[in-house]
Formats: sequence, C-alpha cells, structure tokens
Amino acid sequence: MNWQHLIDIARLLAGQGALVTRGRPRQMMLKKAISVAYYAMFHALCYSNANVLIGSSTRAARTPGWTRTYRALDHGAAKERLMQHRSGASPGVQDFGTAFSVLQGNRHRADYDPNARFDRRHAVALIDRAEGAIQALLSASDSERRELAAAILLRSR
Repeated sequence: MNWQHLIDIARLLAGQGALVTRGRPRQMMLKKAISVAYYAMFHALCYSNANVLIGSSTRAARTPGWTRTYRALDHGAAKERLMQHRSGASPGVQDFGTAFSVLQGNRHRADYDPNARFDRRHAVALIDRAEGAIQALLSASDSERRELAAAILLRSR
C-alpha cells in the first residue's frame, strides 16, 4: 500500500483536487476520507517497520519476512504502544503517535457512528495532519524507527 496514494484518495473524497464538488460533500465521502487518511498512517507505519527491520530494497520487500513484518501491526496495540513510546522519542515520532491516536478515534466515529457528522474543513485538517505526521515519521532516523518498530511490534515480558 502506498500511503501517499491513500492520502490522495482521501483528498479526492473530501472534495479537494480534480473531483471538487459544488456545495457540501456528502457525509459518506467525508467519513470515508477520514477513514482512508487513518489507513494511510497505519500503512506508512507498517511500511516503516518492515523497511527498518527487514530491509528497504525491492528484493527485501518481496520476501515473506518483509510481508510478515508489514502485516504484524495490530491497530489497538499500535495506538497504545505509540503513546507509551512517546517519552524519549523525537518530536516527529511523538507527533506521529498523537496524530495516530487522533485519526484512529475519528476513524472509529466515521466508520461506526451513524450519527457522526463532519464538515469538509475538519476532514481536510485531519488529512493534512495525517500527511504531516507520516512525513515526520519517515524523516526520523532509521535507528529511531527501528526502536519504534521493536516497541510496537514486540511484546515486553
């Protein structure tokens, strides 16, 4: 999954870019935009984890180990462990953890609360926040992202 493509899709759903709609976008489109923005963050984190633990080459990305590492992330545990990992992390990684929690909460509202309402400005702000947080995460050093991957994927005893 390419996180940037997911961000692009979220922007289209929110009425930005080539598919700008007149008037207010439908709630379902805004809700789906928020959901897709969260999944962009989730998949960027999966990608980062696999790259720093297994390797970032095309060859490495085709191995079962890379795929297994990519798929190892659990949504609920990711949020909890990202928040636990904040102390000592760089500001970019801290921001990613906070944004992940915010986006996940909004995704739950968007996907599961039939009475939840969003406006375009809020949806776009969430998409912008997701994109900025992903860029901050991916700008962190490989060693910091490796420590983060270990913290969120491996259970402590």
